[in-house]
Amino acid sequence: MIEIETDPDRVFHALSEKNRRKIIELLHHGDSTLLEMSESFDISFQALSKHIKILEQSGVLIKKKDGKYRRLSLNRKALMDSVKWISYYSSFWNESFDQLEQLVNKNSPNATK
Repeated sequence: MIEIETDPDRVFHALSEKNRRKIIELLHHGDSTLLEMSESFDISFQALSKHIKILEQSGVLIKKKDGKYRRLSLNRKALMDSVKWISYYSSFWNESFDQLEQLVNKNSPNATK
């Protein structure tokens, strides 16, 4: 399998648009062609193609030639790298909020001393 280098900025940009997130959601269930994919959208074929191109450039989507069609599939590694990044900072914020809650509870008039 070809290893594709992903840029986190491009991945997050790709994930920032609802139609592209829907494409990812559909591909999560299995590979598809652009024609098959278009049946699930209420946008032009050209607009869908642009979204596919952005996902492909971000490394989230892989397009392979399959006869006269192009088969679309997810590059789950690109998504997992983003999830790891989010998880790292999520734990930081959760710990910070826990510390804030302890401080508020400690200084609360209802706190037992």
